[in-house]
Amino acid sequence: MHDVSSMMKLQRSGCHQMRAGGGPKGPPSAPPTIPPIIINPFNREAPRQSSIDPLRTPLPPPVRRPGLPGMRLRAAGP
Repeated sequence: MHDVSSMMKLQRSGCHQMRAGGGPKGPPSAPPTIPPIIINPFNREAPRQSSIDPLRTPLPPPVRRPGLPGMRLRAAGP
């Protein structure tokens, strides 16, 4: 029985070398590198600023002096 198990080991090792990629192993490959993060100060996707400045208070409406009663325009008529 001992002879049979040793024969199976020989057959297994020979079969293992026939597999794809079963040749001699080289050094392990390097881990994948992390790409650098490039910060673009001129980002075209940045939202445009609104034309209204929230920190600036709007001007009040213009105030007209009341006109004199004699300076009113009269409708042209008879």
